[in-house]
Formats: sequence, C-alpha cells, structure tokens
Amino acid sequence: MSHVEVVPVNIDSVIEAGPMKTSSSTYTKLWLMVFVGIFVFSANLLFGDPATTWGAFYVNAVYFQGLALGGVMTTVIMQIVRAKWGAPVRRLAEANVAYLPVAFVAFLTTYFGREYLFFWGRNPMPGRELWMDPFFVYVRFSCLFFVLYLLMTRFVFLSLRGDVGLAHDRAKDKTKWTLPIHKYLLRGWQGAEREVIPLQRKMSCSAPVVAMAYIVVVSLFSFEMIMGMNPTWYSNLFGAFIFVSQIYIAWAGLALMTMFFSKKYPQFGAQIAGQQFWDLGKLNFGFCMLWGYMFWSQFLTQWYGNLPEETQWLILRTREFPWKGLAWVAFPMAFIIPFITLLSRDLKKTPLTYAIVCLVLMTGVWLDRYLIIMPEVSPHHIPLGLTEVGIFIGFLGAYLLCIRSFLSKYPFLQVSHPLSHGSRDW
Repeated sequence: MSHVEVVPVNIDSVIEAGPMKTSSSTYTKLWLMVFVGIFVFSANLLFGDPATTWGAFYVNAVYFQGLALGGVMTTVIMQIVRAKWGAPVRRLAEANVAYLPVAFVAFLTTYFGREYLFFWGRNPMPGRELWMDPFFVYVRFSCLFFVLYLLMTRFVFLSLRGDVGLAHDRAKDKTKWTLPIHKYLLRGWQGAEREVIPLQRKMSCSAPVVAMAYIVVVSLFSFEMIMGMNPTWYSNLFGAFIFVSQIYIAWAGLALMTMFFSKKYPQFGAQIAGQQFWDLGKLNFGFCMLWGYMFWSQFLTQWYGNLPEETQWLILRTREFPWKGLAWVAFPMAFIIPFITLLSRDLKKTPLTYAIVCLVLMTGVWLDRYLIIMPEVSPHHIPLGLTEVGIFIGFLGAYLLCIRSFLSKYPFLQVSHPLSHGSRDW
C-alpha cells in the first residue's frame, strides 16, 4: 500500500509508559463474568436440559476459539503481505494468542458432553468405528490443536522478544520488564541491533507455515466436529467457510479493540489515525464478500443438487419454523448489512459507525454458528434464553480477561519493528 505514510514512533516514551495498565475493578468485573458463565453452565447441567446446555457451551467454544485463531492469523497475514499500515495495531492482534490455552481447555471440556453433541459420541459410526471413536477423535484433535497453538505462540513470541529486549535495554525503570515471562523471552539476548532483523526474517519464514497449519487443522476440525454433528450432510467448502469466517470476525474484533484502546490510552491513540480504520474496513469488506461467496456456493450446489441427505439440512434451517426466522436475521447481519455499509469510505473512517457495523457482523456470525450447531441438538425449538446468554457472558469475560492480561505485560506497540523507527526496509 504505497499510500501509507510511515510515522516514526517515540520509542523511549512508549517504553517508559510501560504496558497498558488494567484497573483491579476491571479485572473484578471480568472475573465476575467468568463466574457467571461457570455458574449458569453448572446449574443447567444439574437442574436444566443437559443437551441444550452443552449445545450452548459448544457454540461459544467454537466461536471464541475461532475469534482468537482468526485474531492471530490477522498478524500472520500482515507479516506475509508486509502491511505497512498495520504496525500500530499488530500488538492488539497478537494478544489473541493469550486465549488459546482457554480455548484448548474448553475444547477438552466438550468431551464430557460428547453424547449430547455428536451422534458418534453415543453410538459407533458404521464403517468408521475406529476413526470416529470419541476418545481417538479428541486425542487426534488435541494433538493437532497443540501443534497449531505452539506454532502461533512461537510466532508471537518472536515479535515479543525483540520488543521486550529493546524495552529492557533502553528503559530507565527496568522493573517494568522483569516478569518471569520477560526473563524467558530475554534468554540469550544479544541486543536489538543484532537480533531485530533476524527475528523479522524468522517471522517471515514461519508465517506461511502457521497459515498452512491453520487452514489444515481448522478445516479438519470443521469437517469432523462441526459438520460431523450431522450423519448425512456433506460440504467440501465447509472447512474454507469456517476458517474464512474466523478471520472475518477477527478483523472486526481488531477494529473494536483499536477503537477502545485508542480512547482509553492516549499514547496508543496518538499512533492511530483514520488510515488504520480505513484499511481495517477494507479488509472487513473483502472478507465479507469472501464469506458471502463461500455461503452462496454451498447453498447453491446443495439446493440444485436436490439430494435429500443434503437439502434436508438446509430445509431445517431456512424453510422450517422455528429456525427459519432466525436464519433470515443472521444472514443480513453477517453479510447484507456489512456489505452495504462498508462500501462507504467515510463510514470506515468514522469509529462510531464502523464500530456498530463490526458489532452487527460479529453477532451475525455468532448466530450463524448457532444455526449450524444447535438444530442438531434441539431441532424443534430454539433454546435461546438466559442459559445461552449466561454462557456467552462467561466466554466473553474469559476472552477479554486474556486480552487485558496479555496487554498488561508487553509494550503496546512493536517498538523494535523497523516501521516503528520510520523505515520501510524490513
């Protein structure tokens, strides 16, 4: 993007400002949200309907895992395409890596609800008894997710090593950079002049590996543990639909975080201009069109193929009550409204209106996940009530808690990145 002006950052002021501090009251509120989610989930397992409770848990586990994975992928994409506009916001994207351990625990927790979520969790799957054995399925995806999370964490740590190393070298108050994680990142540190460029090269080499691992693992997970909830429905595009939609909502989430933290922390806000929102909005618009293409491609081929085992899946969600009405709410929120509004250049550069669009499309994709998963658990009624709201609040609290915890440990800008020094050569 040749139109981007690289603005040098006052590195010393960023380092002396330290990480973004989070008040104890904010942490208390976020922990309260987590406890609300745990209480609602536990109470409904004991005294409510276990099937719909596990369904609500799985919807949110899949959604927030996707948001975190997509968030890390946004910074991987910026590294691959060498996005010069993205330097001020990449640390916010990297913060998503902090949620991955929670996502892993949430995934493992669903093993205890396998009989309610998956038909192969209740009975052996004819012809695939071994491959779709519940224990083997969870062991298989635990290994795959572990490898993917490890690759993503290593990629982010390469970025953090340069920043923490430079901050430790140049800080007047070095006590801000002496946490155990800082000491781990600084092992064998040889100075910014010798390490920053090699670290950037390592990131550029590892970024395509992370991207390929993301595509493979998310696609396999989508086929076997989301599409696989139904014994007869198949879609070769479903894996791509899921991993594209995760990056789609991640751009929106990154935009919302940028708006919030630029208002709350003036030193961070000084580096954010309409340029960043415009570029984020263009990426949101691009992935909106890609999401719509994936959605329509699946719908068209399945509908005109007129295969009962495939069209019945669509009929339940788009032509029969009670799910029909929800489908006609989710699609405009996830595609039509963002597509129309993000055509406007001025809207993308206006934080308030852009924030509303981001919230609408993220809600629309959450409803899309709900429509994919919940009809397999409750085909005859929509169990959208306090249980689902409470569990969502718990997951949202855990996600925000991880983001705030990450940002409270590291520089809020990539102070060692050549772009932060006004250089395009990296």
